[in-house]
Amino acid sequence: MKDIEVVLRELTEGTNIKIRLTEMNNLEIFDNLPLSAVCVCRKIKINDKLFKIYLEKDDIKILPLIEYILNKSYFEDNIIERILEEKVQWPTIDKTSIGKSGKMILIESEKINEVLEIVRATHLNEKIYIGKVYDRIIIIGNIEYEDEYASSLKETILQNIAVKVKISISYLDGSYESFKKAYDDAVLALKIGNKFNIKPEIYYLDKMYLEKSIYNLKEDYLEELKKEYKDIFKGFNHELFQTLKEMLKCNLSLTKASKNLFIHRNTLMYRIEKIKKETGFDIRNFKEATFLYLIYLNRNV
Repeated sequence: MKDIEVVLRELTEGTNIKIRLTEMNNLEIFDNLPLSAVCVCRKIKINDKLFKIYLEKDDIKILPLIEYILNKSYFEDNIIERILEEKVQWPTIDKTSIGKSGKMILIESEKINEVLEIVRATHLNEKIYIGKVYDRIIIIGNIEYEDEYASSLKETILQNIAVKVKISISYLDGSYESFKKAYDDAVLALKIGNKFNIKPEIYYLDKMYLEKSIYNLKEDYLEELKKEYKDIFKGFNHELFQTLKEMLKCNLSLTKASKNLFIHRNTLMYRIEKIKKETGFDIRNFKEATFLYLIYLNRNV
């Protein structure tokens, strides 16, 4: 929705037009009106949705033109896709809420329109860009505690419309280069997460260095591994898979892994020995643990 802000910025730059546009609940979308201005407020419709627009008294006569431009500009292009395809110059963007934001989040779902409605409903009073980009939902904003935010968003969507989503998170620094990289990284993180069915479904590419390396291995080698070790996890249960992943996550630290798994160190040792008995690999050894994780990720690909 906030790409209206870009259209209004383009419209008002180099002119004397002063505009404040808000949603009906008074959430501000754009404002370059001076505090001392004598304003007139009117309702306008954009894509069948009502907004409030404030204009200086002398400019109220150009309201029909502004409404026409907003509707025409807003629907002809998706602003994020325009940015990614370099159809809009970044200096036009860098002063907007998109350009000033520090986080980018992509959401993947089978029911994208229903999910988009839920996401928008959770941000009625926040200056966050929410929209579609190609076949995904994109959120751009200065979001704190993004892990907790993503987890909460997943739960809200699941509770409201019983739909699971996958989320990737990347970072922005205000430049076009970082915007493009953040988008590419977020898309790749989702692809890797999908290929290897990585859980929980909240991904950061910069934390997926091992998975990314495996993702880029040649398919014939991965197929060879799958055939050679097709029965290696036959005796595994959820606890053993969880132990393997947690050991790698904790850099093979027994103390950290047992703490994160909420089990006694002796219980952890028992599981490690069981994994060794089932697979022949000792996950206290970095190379063996890494190779076993590679086989684990590749097992259902």
